[in-house]
Amino acid sequence: MELSIVKFSTGPVENAINVTTLPGESRTFFVKAVNNGRTSARVQIRLFRLNGEKVLVATRTFTLAPGSSAFRVLNVAQLAQFEVQIRTNSRHVLVSGWGKNAAGRIVAAHRYTPEELAKSVVR
Repeated sequence: MELSIVKFSTGPVENAINVTTLPGESRTFFVKAVNNGRTSARVQIRLFRLNGEKVLVATRTFTLAPGSSAFRVLNVAQLAQFEVQIRTNSRHVLVSGWGKNAAGRIVAAHRYTPEELAKSVVR
């Protein structure tokens, strides 16, 4: 059986309040994942800084049991622009992303439901 990798991406995200002001509007970025499948699934989250050259800043990898969910928190406060990529080995995993400000409130411009994330399947 061929293994498929499902990839999600926020695409490029603008985080600076203005061109030079940091920390950005979102201080943290929550990635939430739920496994609606019958087998365990592997999830990998990669955070990239896009301030000029694309640079990998952080990676989080975890396993989701069937019927379970989890989240990971990424620090994006010092990133004027960023991209979050999520990879999983299961078509049954749904993911979403949520930027939060210094007060812990969701930043509407940095909210990504499963339908809003760019998605591709690689075999």
